[in-house]
Amino acid sequence: MAGDSVDMSCLVLTHCPHPLCTGMTSKQEAHYGDVAQHYNQAWFYEDGTDYQRWLVHSLMQRLQTTPSMRVVDVGGGTGNFSAALHKECMLGQRILCVDPSAPLLAQCQKHAESVEPLLADGLGFVAEQNQVYDRMLLKEVIHHFPPADLGTLFAGVFRQIRPGGRVIIMTRPHDSSHYPFFPAAHQTWASAQLHESIYAKAMEKEGFSVTLDHADYPVDMPLSRWLNMVNGRFWSNLHGFSEREMKAGLKKIENMVMEGKERGIWVQKDRKDEEGEVTITFPDRVVFITGVKA
Repeated sequence: MAGDSVDMSCLVLTHCPHPLCTGMTSKQEAHYGDVAQHYNQAWFYEDGTDYQRWLVHSLMQRLQTTPSMRVVDVGGGTGNFSAALHKECMLGQRILCVDPSAPLLAQCQKHAESVEPLLADGLGFVAEQNQVYDRMLLKEVIHHFPPADLGTLFAGVFRQIRPGGRVIIMTRPHDSSHYPFFPAAHQTWASAQLHESIYAKAMEKEGFSVTLDHADYPVDMPLSRWLNMVNGRFWSNLHGFSEREMKAGLKKIENMVMEGKERGIWVQKDRKDEEGEVTITFPDRVVFITGVKA
């Protein structure tokens, strides 16, 4: 999709009244513009995989939808996950997929029957007076909201969502030691990813009853694929590294694996796949923060 013009006729446009929005600075816009062209090829975002099905079913247990409910996916990107969720939940109306990245959101066109795209930032969306819904999903986007804006975000959601409504934050833990990153990438992760309890407390302050839990999925892939994903900056904590820094970081990961240094990652030095490639295994831990409006 990168380099193609975006068909703006398929998007509903919303003006953003807040300069920080969901963290979509010019730097992040560049990041998501770059990522859009290969976003769905990153292992965590491939469509129709066992991982995606596991993630959808894990969410469904906590979202607890009925077919008549209106669901909003804030930060839904390409709409792939929204479409999979729509199918599994057998929803009667399209999921509203809200995202401030036009290159990502343009890919929702292939899910036109199940996903309604809305080009908007999160804070602008929750400030709207005419939005009413039953469920909201914030999947892997909460870290883009500045801490000072969490009260505004959750107050807006609490006002818009119907009584009995649920908002689910799907995020990853503050501790990234189980991911095969190089040290500097762990540092940027920690600086951007707040502890999950901070989000839970911010939701409670605005009136939600909150529960917090997590689920783990065992990831198993060739080392070469993981290195390609990291080099492609598939997560935003990787975007700020220069080509030289990234090259050095990839070498550190490779050395760590080949030397059998675990550092929180379960790696077997002599373990190879059917094609003879070295493979790595690590848990992907997804944190679920569920807020319910009485």
